[in-house]
Amino acid sequence: PYFVFTPLLHEVAVGELSPDSVLESIEKIFCSRKIKLIKDRAISIDPVKKTVSMVNGNISYDYLVVSSGSETHYYGVPGARENSLTLKDLDDAVRIKNRLKDTVRTCAIIGAGATGVELAAEIADYRKKCGDEKAIEISLVAASSDVLPQFPVELRTIAHVHLLKKNIKVMTNETVIEARPNKIIFSDRSFLEAETIIWVAGVKPSPMEIPGAEKEKSGRIKTDEFLKICGVKGAQIYSLGDISGTAPMLAQVAVQQGKIVAKNIIASISNKPLTPFIFKEKGLLVSLGKWYATGRINGVVLKGPFMWWLWRTIYLFNFHSWRKRAKIAWEWTLKL
Repeated sequence: PYFVFTPLLHEVAVGELSPDSVLESIEKIFCSRKIKLIKDRAISIDPVKKTVSMVNGNISYDYLVVSSGSETHYYGVPGARENSLTLKDLDDAVRIKNRLKDTVRTCAIIGAGATGVELAAEIADYRKKCGDEKAIEISLVAASSDVLPQFPVELRTIAHVHLLKKNIKVMTNETVIEARPNKIIFSDRSFLEAETIIWVAGVKPSPMEIPGAEKEKSGRIKTDEFLKICGVKGAQIYSLGDISGTAPMLAQVAVQQGKIVAKNIIASISNKPLTPFIFKEKGLLVSLGKWYATGRINGVVLKGPFMWWLWRTIYLFNFHSWRKRAKIAWEWTLKL
């Protein structure tokens, strides 16, 4: 019944924000619009009959938009799912928060993308706040040659240096081949012991089978330039977000795609030309703990307290409700 603002889950995981702060009620978002909200689970899609089968019945459609998102990718590593925590939804963040409250002395974070880097930096600040009696040794493990492999080299360097300043052990070019209770095994058979293992090494598209639909090598649904799925002609099915295409799996991509899909559905109804989707990067931002962030905006790379303030401001104004914005701002103020 709610939307989870995942970019701030790492702050919930260390207690900077309360769990309900990152939730937006879907009913409240749509209460003033002529939108019928159905809480159910889609099982299958029939493009010929134009129906969606759900647990509690079927629904017919004229236009369909598939945006079922992504889930944690364990890459088939034995024991990874069973022996690690992850950070994909609210329950994950609460589990990490509860674990950090225990006397955890060692923590290994597998995956050095934006989620892993931001979480490592926040846990380092949490460690400092708790004092020496509850110090946590943090290891950040990357299969790539550097942290933030999808980011420009300038941002990678800034992030790497700052993580080291926070006494985080950054381990690059390390491929995990097995996860055991309190231990991870690398491809060279060396190992790392950790009381808490957090797996944030990547995501994969959530399963959503559409008869006839073509797929990319990554498993994402293949779409044309107008974001219509390929392989099912005349079915009026669009797809956007992490489940589809080849664009980066970023929130700003999905937001831009959502606007184009809405525009194209209206154009189809009105028999007007469709608009192709062209991703326009609005900037890249990554938090590196309290009072420090880095990012690139309009080609300019910046870092420091100003970028941290900008990072928080941008995320704050992505929330729909003014009450929610005020609540988050108040919580942040109390934790300064």
